[in-house]
Amino acid sequence: SEMCIRDSLNMRKIFADVSTHKQCSSLFPKTVEEIGSLVNAAKDRATTSLKAIYGVDASTRSFQNTARATDLAESELSVAGSLLSVLMNTSAQKELRDEARKQIVDIQEFSIENFSTNKELYKCFQAYQSTPEFANEAHVAGQQRYWLTEQIADYKRSGLDLEGADFDEVVSLQKKIAALSTTFSANSAEDKTELYFAPEALVGTPESVLKGLSKKEGDDTLLVVKLDYPTYFGIMKNCEIADTRRQMSLAFENRAFPQNMDVLKDVIRARHQLATKLGYVSFAAYNLADKMIKTPQNASTFIDSLIPGLQKKWALEKQVICENLHPSVVLTPTGDIENYDIAFSINQVKMNKLAVSETDIKEYFPMDATVQALFDIYQAFFDITFVEHKNGNDLWHEDVTTLEVVDNKTKALLGHIIMDLFPREGKFSHACCHPVVPAVEGDDAADPVTGAGATFSPVLTVVLANFPKPSADAPALFLHDDVETFFHEFGHAIHNIMGRSRMATHAGTSVKRDFVELPSQMLEEWLWEEDILKKVSKHYKTGLPLPDTLIKSKIASQSAFSGRDSLRQLCFARYSLNLFSEDFYKNAIEGSSDSTSDTFMRIQKEILTGIHYSEGSHFECAFGHLMGYGAGYYGYMWSEVLAQDVFSLSLIHISEPTRLLSISYAVFCLKKKKKKLERLNNNRIKNRREAKTDT
Repeated sequence: SEMCIRDSLNMRKIFADVSTHKQCSSLFPKTVEEIGSLVNAAKDRATTSLKAIYGVDASTRSFQNTARATDLAESELSVAGSLLSVLMNTSAQKELRDEARKQIVDIQEFSIENFSTNKELYKCFQAYQSTPEFANEAHVAGQQRYWLTEQIADYKRSGLDLEGADFDEVVSLQKKIAALSTTFSANSAEDKTELYFAPEALVGTPESVLKGLSKKEGDDTLLVVKLDYPTYFGIMKNCEIADTRRQMSLAFENRAFPQNMDVLKDVIRARHQLATKLGYVSFAAYNLADKMIKTPQNASTFIDSLIPGLQKKWALEKQVICENLHPSVVLTPTGDIENYDIAFSINQVKMNKLAVSETDIKEYFPMDATVQALFDIYQAFFDITFVEHKNGNDLWHEDVTTLEVVDNKTKALLGHIIMDLFPREGKFSHACCHPVVPAVEGDDAADPVTGAGATFSPVLTVVLANFPKPSADAPALFLHDDVETFFHEFGHAIHNIMGRSRMATHAGTSVKRDFVELPSQMLEEWLWEEDILKKVSKHYKTGLPLPDTLIKSKIASQSAFSGRDSLRQLCFARYSLNLFSEDFYKNAIEGSSDSTSDTFMRIQKEILTGIHYSEGSHFECAFGHLMGYGAGYYGYMWSEVLAQDVFSLSLIHISEPTRLLSISYAVFCLKKKKKKLERLNNNRIKNRREAKTDT
């Protein structure tokens, strides 16, 4: 896992060398010993870089030898942490996952001590702020000035103006929070819950799901059902036995329980203590202060502004469900729908009223053909070429592949994208994108503000997902939701590839947390365009694309249950805000008048009404966003609103390749006429106002 340092007249970069797919695979440790070597080497390099920064004479202190050097040193350490994070979430060997988790905690503690809470480094920045170079905004401008402003604010937010015991406590709390967050994530990934059902209890479940189930050891009359996404949603949306749906739902909402219950409470306690020590009333206030939204009050107002209109939409949706109940769905005496019947009932309405059968539709999305078609779209959007390398045996599993990404105009290597798309034991169970090596621009840009024309270092990023695996008689088949998920996560990968920055720690998806979803959410919208659906679909037997009737039915169903879907997102948003509020800390952590589970139950009943929620649920124990997003889950809906604006803009300006919001993208279908696009855009805006109510 050798890192390299490259110096030239215009470019000084410290980064892992990812010039070839073989160099990419060589970065990932293959043994426990290699993990230790990776960490020790990373810490040694960071220490050497920091000593050089400390040693600069005050009279010669500059952006290059202070800010740039810090940025690159911190980014290099982050590369090592990212490599270990990928291993912890993917390795088929438990001993490697465990060692990676252990060493991640070590790197996090080292980073806290040597970067975020390093007083000697802070003094170097204070000294630089006194130089004529810093005062000259024309000399240090654009991305560099923004980075400096953010960095100095982060130092203050980390407590570097505190002294003595107060400062020591802040450092200790930050280390504790980092370790607890890693434990929480590991407990979720290692959950091995499985249920056992007789075949007759799984009536209606797609054949593709049933074929993937094994028989219980010692009792071949029962099938083993795990909680990976393809299996879980395949059953919840299609199984005609209500009690099976009930058992599956309860098991899913109790993943990592009780292991993570105390871990979560400890995270809430430590985060609140950290925030108050730093002068904030709550962790939510601390967490959102540097985001676009700025305050919990603003986030709460944003959430509240969406709820009434969406509740009206959900009331209409619920009425449709109740008018078309399957015999297995029984309402409560008060007319509520059981929460474990929602996904099934929605699917029934889509099939029977909207002529949208996901089981039929997925036959048009065989994974290999669909992924290749999606690649074609991204290649057209961004004027790039993908070269696939099947090098899974050089990485951590034979199913893993690597894409080499090349710019068509310059023929320059932009980077590599590693893809790990199938579920397996011990692997991260959701979908995500890990940035590993950032795209860093040199100082030789023709335009110093935008960075256009600069030399740059290539990228390494990793896409993880859990899509259905192929069976003996059929290829892996995507649901349309799977296609959207892949397009979304791959959008993050493209953001990392194209989102170059002069500052390494601001490159790619290292943006404001309530902005980061916007590019992918905008790109997702293309999968609801007729031309795109036609292009990405290909029946695995006949080779024909989706017929026009199915495409029109699918598009018509896009907003059919947007009320319920959006309100569910707002439940999560409200929950993450409340969990890290001052009131919750007093009532549930210091007192005993509330709990994490009771709070989520109450929020669901207030926001997403008309549903009976099962007792005994501890959903929060596997709600991993509470670790990474903290109080900021509102960001998904916040960026979704912005993404709709960006998508509408892209429809109007579709013939003009645009560099927008730090992503360079060239749009598809360049020959469409502007008049047609404006009409389509106006119709979309009208439909969204009527159906989604959030514009």
